[in-house]
Amino acid sequence: MKHGRFGLLLFLLPALGFAEFEFDFDVGRYERKPYEVSGYLQGTAEHFLLDRDSALYALNFPDGQRRDFQRYRATGNLSGQYRWDDTTLNGRLQAEWRDDVFGSSEDVTVQELYLNHRFGDRLSGEAGKRTLRWGTGYAWNPAAFLERPKDPTDPDLTREGFVLAQGEYVRSFDGPLRTLMVNPLVLPVNDDLNEDFGAKSALNPAGRVYLLYRDTDIHLTARASGSRPGALGIALSRNLAPHFEAHAELAGFGRREVTVVDGDGTLDSRDARSTDFLLGLRYLTQWETTWIAEYYHNGAGYTRQEIRNFFDLARESGDDPAVQRKAAQARASGYGAPQVMRDYLYLRVRHSEPWDLLYWAVGGTVIVNLNDGSASLIPELSYTGIANLEVRGRLAALTGGRNTEFGERQNDWRLELRARYSF
Repeated sequence: MKHGRFGLLLFLLPALGFAEFEFDFDVGRYERKPYEVSGYLQGTAEHFLLDRDSALYALNFPDGQRRDFQRYRATGNLSGQYRWDDTTLNGRLQAEWRDDVFGSSEDVTVQELYLNHRFGDRLSGEAGKRTLRWGTGYAWNPAAFLERPKDPTDPDLTREGFVLAQGEYVRSFDGPLRTLMVNPLVLPVNDDLNEDFGAKSALNPAGRVYLLYRDTDIHLTARASGSRPGALGIALSRNLAPHFEAHAELAGFGRREVTVVDGDGTLDSRDARSTDFLLGLRYLTQWETTWIAEYYHNGAGYTRQEIRNFFDLARESGDDPAVQRKAAQARASGYGAPQVMRDYLYLRVRHSEPWDLLYWAVGGTVIVNLNDGSASLIPELSYTGIANLEVRGRLAALTGGRNTEFGERQNDWRLELRARYSF
């Protein structure tokens, strides 16, 4: 009997508690908010040791007096998203202050600002300034026809987009073809819109078809002739084994003019109909080491003689202002772009927590010009032991002989220290 009364008391205790205290559960605290905000604040300090015998040193420092210089940068990047019903407003803003021997500058750039509206489970549309991410390559994307090029020394940096309008239709299947996505778009160019995409005003229709077929990602891309020559491309990606992925891109371009420096130092042009391609591998080992290797062929790139002619012109620029202007024009017309020759090898390795050091990572990047043997070597070290803060140090060293791409750049090496706080 006593046991029965004790059990009854235990049964009634919760009821007594609820009678005295009112249970309060705020559903609103757990509902998804209609907005999201993220970003980072970043400070960077760099020290450059100059190569006073290089061609680009002669072009950038005609007095020949400077041996080194420092550069300081402060960057803020803010991303936001606001949702209501089936419509989403997305934006990304970047502000940067920069100071070095060439002067100080401040710049605020709207990298993205666009509306997305879903018309159903399969169909959506977008309009505004948008950064596209076509292709499967890591350092280069020859089949990404509507994007600003990546910086191969830091491919994950955010990039500014272009103003465009696009639609997207997605459908899933049960057979070998698991996903189909069709993505038509237009990227208009005129005097006030996307003027840095090309000089010629045009609507620039383009599109992409994405297929997931038997575990292979397939991207078919196209750009009609307009502000830039027409282009067709294909990009592939497939996991060959767990943590082991292979990717490739192939792109063909219509006729385009390439600015070249002739043997006598005059600026000329040649027609190019090029085929670019990329082959790559990515592998994550059981020891948390990531390897990325890519080979890139730039079909319209400069030959060794064409790059030699430019370096000869740059060396002569220190003595003659007219030659200096001509060399600067050649650089702005194509010779100043990264990886301007034809064949490159990219290798990146990153290892987390070496020797069981928590929050540390070591890595490095190597870019080799296979046409002249010159290279860029970038070892790095990073630390993430403080919440939301990453500190990274890098040393970028250039190697190569006379008249080679990396050997004739203005720096011998560059030391960089960067701190980034994310929120």
